Amino acid sequence: MSTLIKGFERIEEARERLTGASFLAGLFDGRPDFELLLTPPEPPEERAAGMAFCKQVETFLRQEVDPDEIEREAKIPDAVIRGLFKLGAFGMKIPKAYGGLGFSYTNYGRVLTLIASWSNILALTVAVPQSIGIAMPILLFGNEDQKRRYLPLVATEALSAFALTEPMTGSDAANVRTEATLDANGSHFLVNGEKLWCTNGPIARYATLIARVPARRVVREGQTLWMPAPEGQGADDRVHTAFILDMSTPGVQVRQHCQFEGCRGIENAHMTMQEVQIPVENVIGEVGKGLKYALTILNVGRGISIPAICLGMAKQAWQPTLDRANGRVTFHKPLAERQTQQIRLGDMAAHLFAMEALSVLVWRLADQHRHDIRIEAAVAKIFCSEHTIQFLRDAQILFGGMGYETAASKMARGEAGFGIEQLVRDAEMYRIGEGATDILRPFIVREGLSHHLDRAKPFYSGDLSILDQLKQFVKLGGFYAPWYLRHWVRHSLPTGSTFAHPQVQSVARYVERTSRRLAREIFYAMVRFQAAFQDEQRVQNRIESIGEDLLAMIATVLYAEQQTRLEGRTTVWELAEAFHVAARKRITQRLREIRRHCDGVTAETGQQALKGYYPGLSDGIVHRRLDDYRRKQAVSEAVPMAMASVSLDVKDRSLFAPVKARQARDPRDRSLS
Repeated sequence: MSTLIKGFERIEEARERLTGASFLAGLFDGRPDFELLLTPPEPPEERAAGMAFCKQVETFLRQEVDPDEIEREAKIPDAVIRGLFKLGAFGMKIPKAYGGLGFSYTNYGRVLTLIASWSNILALTVAVPQSIGIAMPILLFGNEDQKRRYLPLVATEALSAFALTEPMTGSDAANVRTEATLDANGSHFLVNGEKLWCTNGPIARYATLIARVPARRVVREGQTLWMPAPEGQGADDRVHTAFILDMSTPGVQVRQHCQFEGCRGIENAHMTMQEVQIPVENVIGEVGKGLKYALTILNVGRGISIPAICLGMAKQAWQPTLDRANGRVTFHKPLAERQTQQIRLGDMAAHLFAMEALSVLVWRLADQHRHDIRIEAAVAKIFCSEHTIQFLRDAQILFGGMGYETAASKMARGEAGFGIEQLVRDAEMYRIGEGATDILRPFIVREGLSHHLDRAKPFYSGDLSILDQLKQFVKLGGFYAPWYLRHWVRHSLPTGSTFAHPQVQSVARYVERTSRRLAREIFYAMVRFQAAFQDEQRVQNRIESIGEDLLAMIATVLYAEQQTRLEGRTTVWELAEAFHVAARKRITQRLREIRRHCDGVTAETGQQALKGYYPGLSDGIVHRRLDDYRRKQAVSEAVPMAMASVSLDVKDRSLFAPVKARQARDPRDRSLS
């Protein structure tokens, strides 16, 4: 088994095979099913409810929320949180029967985009409880008692968080070390461990906790179940399990309020748990399925929340950037008249439209509840986060020096205080959160090519005899010979009115043709690299990028056709065409690079650098290693005492009131919480 698969062993065990049709899975196989992308129109009453709520939220934002104050003080005022609860903003995806608004994913994304256009920090604070806090896992996997007890609370008054990441465990979620052991009486689990970067952790009342439970394997009616082993005795394994954690439970301590390059105002915790008692009734779903649940709920953040927040941030920067280009004169000529800036703005406009088209498509697919959109959700997250970063950096370039200066500094002398530098800083977080780009790309390829990899796995297992290998080779040849020939034959497009539109038909034909070529290139790569293919991230990254652009291309024309038909916006075709030109250039280049293996020298150089082969690159500076940046012993000894003074004890904790230690210090000092 390859190194990559070994690194994902437990994730592989937890993942389910694609349970519904996936457009991208078909696209990677050279047979894209365009019908899957033709979602029913949004129900008028559903859209009306979402738009009406957006108006309420916009009024609240304009009247009650000062985004500059959030940036300046690095804190969202408690009154703002209370106001959003009163509006129902924290219960958008919770059914009405449990005290929520019962919104569709499309309406949820619509509202998050709006909030992010005013303050992405506020949007993130609203999104976390509904995407990865306790609401979604309880809705999907909890029992009725848990739904009736907790959902009304998190919809109307109680914030929640997600406790998965640990100091030594990031995107490799399978390797969490926090342990929850059933006590001798079988009534509680005793939890010990620590969690890092727990968004909303310092102000949350509840958290979704993922921990490992020592358990015995039991087979019932042909199915493997996990039974917690009291005090860990006789356990066969330590299996991932999801819990509802009451943050006021004795033993839960927020050790640090983490600070970041941007996103000032988010409440993010390093927390520890020592002998924390969690009642057995707080287990979400089944013991041993916590990793599966975590991977499932992360799809919501990837496909809905992150794209919506990124879209809102980019849209926030668009009009001020146009104003700057039209108003700034250099050498007697406005920036808007300079071709370099026109090209930059055109590219920004095209990719902003593509981000919106792809986001709306994924939201609508999620609303149908009949597709497996884990691949599409991951692609939407990558596409929107990466292109938002580029979009905002391009905007910053257009602002010149004003783009590097803070909003507060500009306002101090009467300039317009638009904080493009803040948006640039904040946007980096969305590339990392809920699955970093470099982790999601091999994940997408693994999911999209699962049928190929599963079929070839026995041949490359390494434990077959020569005769068995020969049999497997013949079996593979019997499948791939006709498969390969079919991928030289053009497939028909859907016959509906949407695909009868000339622009839609033209792009769909390109996507279909390129999909077949991509499938052939994947086949060549698998033959070339054989078992090592699963470690060839150079190839995987290009495969994912091509699929990403192809999905975005078809999304843009479908969105343009819809806007033309329903709203009469014919100019959107110019945006779609501009995006297609840029996307086709990238696709052509990456298709060539799959075969050329052009990163080989660079990768070897990186390997040599890691071995210390280039010491001269550190000449001429004050040389320091990473460990040299750790605090001196005298300082580090004082840190636990400082942390202890701000630990969240159950008696001090409330939903909105800051901890006592935080009240005593200057609000601009965000070092500890």
